[in-house]
Amino acid sequence: MLWMLGTISIILNTLCTAGAGVGMVVGFVFFLIGFGGMKNRSHTLGSLLMSKDTLMIMGTMGVVLVYFLLSSWNLRMMGDTTFPGMLGSAIRDVSGRQLLNAGILNALWTTMSLYWLLPKVFNFGRLGLKVQLIALSAAGINVLYGILNVVTT
Repeated sequence: MLWMLGTISIILNTLCTAGAGVGMVVGFVFFLIGFGGMKNRSHTLGSLLMSKDTLMIMGTMGVVLVYFLLSSWNLRMMGDTTFPGMLGSAIRDVSGRQLLNAGILNALWTTMSLYWLLPKVFNFGRLGLKVQLIALSAAGINVLYGILNVVTT
């Protein structure tokens, strides 16, 4: 059962990491496309970089970058814990405790960014229900797996 939960978490974290990475690349490309059009309206580079649009885009990209880093960190630790290889229980014990901490941090950041930072602070709008469920379930399964791993060892 623990192995199956770990495998499901690996799949969900892979989806979250890939989605956040693609979102950052696409967002950066669209920012560069819009950056050329904004240059005609502004006279100095400083006023262009400090514009409201640029700060909103960079803030949104920063939130997604932190989510990408947390999600990839959880993915790496979940892989080490679920498939420890030749190191066996030594890596499983260390990764289980770290996974619990990273899972809690990921759950807090995911909730904060989905329901407060992106829609209210950066005026990004809500993501689809399916995306929200995948992100929240990945964080929840990380916490659950970390708790079960710490309790059983």
